Amino acid sequence: MTEFAKDYPRDDETGWLLFPSDTSWRRSLFPEEVMRHPAKMQMHLEKAIIDYVSKPGDVIMDPTAGTGSVMIAALEGRLVICLDIEERYHQLEQEGLERMQRLHPDMAPVTLLFGDCRFLLPIPCNHIITSPPYAGALSARKIRKGKYADDAFEKLDRQMNEYTQNPRNLGKLNNFLYNQAMERAYKLYYESIQPGGTLTLVLKDRIKQGERFPLVAWADRVCLKLGLKPILHDKWKTPGIQFTQINKMHGLEVVEDESIMIYRKEG
Repeated sequence: MTEFAKDYPRDDETGWLLFPSDTSWRRSLFPEEVMRHPAKMQMHLEKAIIDYVSKPGDVIMDPTAGTGSVMIAALEGRLVICLDIEERYHQLEQEGLERMQRLHPDMAPVTLLFGDCRFLLPIPCNHIITSPPYAGALSARKIRKGKYADDAFEKLDRQMNEYTQNPRNLGKLNNFLYNQAMERAYKLYYESIQPGGTLTLVLKDRIKQGERFPLVAWADRVCLKLGLKPILHDKWKTPGIQFTQINKMHGLEVVEDESIMIYRKEG
């Protein structure tokens, strides 16, 4: 395979990839409301993955597609399948697809499915590209008010409550239940991917009670246990998604490196 993301620079100190802002690109394709999603996959990163693992005619699936960024693969001749458990996300995917089809009527077919991937999978595909949810990351049980003058945390809590209505959303689970649910999900990912296909995970460790929770290492162990062969593990330096920026602004420890983990299912 060719060098991954060879057209992008790297941080001189860490060697992590550096991607330019994708804000204007996203706004040119998707409805404005998708900008409210607190954890969108970086579109330049996503395109680099698509170009690295796939070719025109391949089927690419994202089982937790959110606002449907992976649909940009259809602009390059890949067939796309998006799944999401949240009705509002599914609606945003539909709105995004309709807009993209108006702008690019020759784009490849896209299938949008509403439901829990743990019940809908396995679905045959060549590649899965996904950014898994994080345990407890979307479980704002109450709205934080008054503590910070800028009300940044209150805004985030309202967004999380607005967009995570389904009680089965993986982001609502504690670590123990999350690990069980994700092990099942990864197994279904494996069963969906055709021999020779790939699974790409884009995820980062989390800070829990002041300590770094090794989510990346845990996911790697699960993938290796399934029999997937690692073919790339890289990192990119995040500019700071909304959560990270606000936590950093208030002096909290943050994780600024996000891992890109690509595995192949042997034939």
